[in-house]
Amino acid sequence: MIIIYGYPCFSGSVLFSNESLSMTTRVIFVLVVIGMFSTRAMAEEPREVFEVEIDAGVDEIWEAFTTTKGLQSWVTPLADIDLKVGGEWRANYNPNGALGDASTIVNTILSYDPKRMLSLKATGFPEGFPFKEAAQETWSVFYFTPVSETKTQITVVGMGYNDTEQSQKMRSLFAVANRYSMDQLRAALEKNRAKKED
Repeated sequence: MIIIYGYPCFSGSVLFSNESLSMTTRVIFVLVVIGMFSTRAMAEEPREVFEVEIDAGVDEIWEAFTTTKGLQSWVTPLADIDLKVGGEWRANYNPNGALGDASTIVNTILSYDPKRMLSLKATGFPEGFPFKEAAQETWSVFYFTPVSETKTQITVVGMGYNDTEQSQKMRSLFAVANRYSMDQLRAALEKNRAKKED
């Protein structure tokens, strides 16, 4: 995730809407998902690529990814960003948490080309995250390509994966979570558009 792009699977508000679920239950669920999606072929390719077209112009997409207000609309209400090289994209999916606490995810901005590309590396991990060692070797690049004035292709490239068990389990998790995150983005943009039309 994201997001750690897509990590919200473990943190409570993305794939789990029932706040009463214990952390152990969530972890077990995700490990089952991992088992379903892990494939031998994945270990042979160090890049995880996901592409999606969103019905929104590139300006709108860029704002959603690179402003605090934009992130709060689709990532989590507890999110902020300092858009600069070395700046941080922070998110906390714990509804009772706060940015900067033990459940905060921190991504550091490696580089960006306005309205074209954004690259991130996870540098801060929430307490209990099981793939910390593997995550430290990876980074993500988001490419934004206008299809038309009202449609943008987003390409998410996760890099640095290897053939270790931890890396492959994390990769399987993110492959699922990235799709869900893009669905969240799409829904948020549609909601904002509907508000403007009212």
